Amino acid sequence: MQENLITERFGPLQGVRVLLTGVAFAGPFAARWLGDWGAEIIKVEIPEAGDTSRIGKRVEGGVVPKWISLGRNMNSFEFSMNFTKNPESKEVFMDLIKQCDIWINSVPNIGKHGATDELCLELNPKLVIVHITGYGLPQNGGEERLLGRPCVDPVAQAFSGLAAMQGMPDGPYLTANPIGADIVSAHQAAAAALAGYISAERTGKGQVIDLAMYESAAYFQSYHWCSQLNGEGLYKRTGPLNPTWYPFGYYECGDGRSVAVGVWGLNVWKKFTNLMGVTEEDFPYMAVCGQDDKEKVQTMDLIWKKYLADHTAKEVESEFLELGIPVSMINNANDAFEHPHWQARHDFITYQDVTTGRDFYDIATAPKFMGTPCDTYKGGPLLGQETDQVLKDILGYDDAKVAALKQAGAVAASLTTK
Repeated sequence: MQENLITERFGPLQGVRVLLTGVAFAGPFAARWLGDWGAEIIKVEIPEAGDTSRIGKRVEGGVVPKWISLGRNMNSFEFSMNFTKNPESKEVFMDLIKQCDIWINSVPNIGKHGATDELCLELNPKLVIVHITGYGLPQNGGEERLLGRPCVDPVAQAFSGLAAMQGMPDGPYLTANPIGADIVSAHQAAAAALAGYISAERTGKGQVIDLAMYESAAYFQSYHWCSQLNGEGLYKRTGPLNPTWYPFGYYECGDGRSVAVGVWGLNVWKKFTNLMGVTEEDFPYMAVCGQDDKEKVQTMDLIWKKYLADHTAKEVESEFLELGIPVSMINNANDAFEHPHWQARHDFITYQDVTTGRDFYDIATAPKFMGTPCDTYKGGPLLGQETDQVLKDILGYDDAKVAALKQAGAVAASLTTK
């Protein structure tokens, strides 16, 4: 827990300082999540280069919305982590690591530049270090040809078994978008960092956490591993429909829009059959909803498809909601933004782009903390925007030392958007 913060105090993680090294996506998104909850995020950015997310599709004013969002609630520290190229950096890093509670890293083999785990834990025994890699750290085993190799989202999905479960039965394999493996890895990294932090607070000892992207993607497949490896056979791809329950998935309605429906449980099944004009006795729950009787499933499918064709998506949603059957129209971003439920729960926030002063909409953090609200946001910073604050307010360096470090190329304050 830190006192010399350079950011506003809010949320359940106020006072926790996180050092972030790495570019899009898993590492920064993990840190952003913690930053949304009040942690102070010190994002290391390569001098003059910055995060790759600063470069992308631009909107009015030359702004990249991806960076404004992904870099939100972060402090940009333009700093060289290469101690061989910039020897002056080592002292800065050593001083900074003492002032951090968590270090999230997604730079492969970062220790070869001098920032080793051993050095960090010697300087700060309570530090929690989370390394995000494609295939894991060599300390926990693995094939040498994979360890330390680059990995991106679709590759992690393929290696994890997740890609084999995506798509139609007779179609190509599909990627679980948007960047499913990166996102679940980011969430696991954030959760692991907090678990490590709680342990360090209790025991006084930090630790290194080895997060492999493929293992995170595999873990999120939940019980399907047990099912596939113990007699049920491999998962059968069914596209937008669930292979176990019926009707369960996405269905097109008469107006061309689609709804998501989840008929699961005997009471819900009875409501559904009544709505379809048939009885539960004629179409028993497990025979149809559990898909045990293929002939009855086909008969019910004809009834269900006719109902869909005769109704708009909005009508289906309304009738199902009235009966208490899980349902939703498939919302795109505009639908969600205009929906009264989303608006009533304040699910969208606004913050200013630092370069243009323009307001940007974004999604609020989740979940909602009712005792320690997470309601403070700032958009992605300029490159090196907080470099001087980190050096002066956190590390206590004077103007002369800051100037010398900039002259040596160890730090910078470019103050550009890239």
